[in-house]
Amino acid sequence: MAPPFIFDFSNKTPNMRYVEQPQAESVKSGELNLCPYTIPQLKDIVKEIENSSASIDKDRFVSDLFECGAIAISNQVDLCQRDKREERYLQIIGRYKPNEQKELATVFGKLYALLSSVVYDDGKFNDYLGELFMKCNLGSKHAGQFFTPYHISHFVALATLDKDTVFSTIASKNLITISDPCCGGGGLLIAALEVLKSYDVNYARDYLIDCSDIDLRCVHMTYLQLSLAGVPAIVKHQDALTRKIWGIWLTPAFMFQHLRFQKYLHP
Repeated sequence: MAPPFIFDFSNKTPNMRYVEQPQAESVKSGELNLCPYTIPQLKDIVKEIENSSASIDKDRFVSDLFECGAIAISNQVDLCQRDKREERYLQIIGRYKPNEQKELATVFGKLYALLSSVVYDDGKFNDYLGELFMKCNLGSKHAGQFFTPYHISHFVALATLDKDTVFSTIASKNLITISDPCCGGGGLLIAALEVLKSYDVNYARDYLIDCSDIDLRCVHMTYLQLSLAGVPAIVKHQDALTRKIWGIWLTPAFMFQHLRFQKYLHP
């Protein structure tokens, strides 16, 4: 079954268009909540990127893929920044021919389906975009940009998030907050979600992430992964040393609880 959405990356407003799907039966207590569509494989997505006919180089194609995807999600919920981001979207997509726009949309649709699958019991948490980045050989030796393997991120998250401390914090503050000033592609934050889920913590309600990175591409990667995992997060394009901020990306889960979380935007 195809994922329940189609992306329109044509030369107009980026839009997620939902497709009618058979209604799944409600999940009963104790039953698994299974993904209603076939989960794409990362290796197949990498292959599509490698075989892309886009005249723009692979590094630029992947960067545009992440940015257009981030804008498509942001513009559904963050109306205050929509016009500026819409202008940026049109600037990016204008570099592509119609057939190349279709390729971009097809790849992102599969990425969207893969990243969204983590909310289901048969989905697997992973730093999918960090892994995609490295499999496409886009790491920079000169900038020291290499994404931490997910199993190491998971080990660090497991060692950091003590179960008793997590539940005592929720009991006293009704919320766990985590800050990552150099979030990269968001792999460590995704690993933290997996640990919290294993503790039966509702991270969409009891968890708030405040993270940043100086690399805008990393900001888009983290925003995509956290948005589609369904976690409230503030993702900043920021220099962690000078504290200068160039942009803020708010996940849909944050915007849906904006009144509750808005005080964390300007602490």
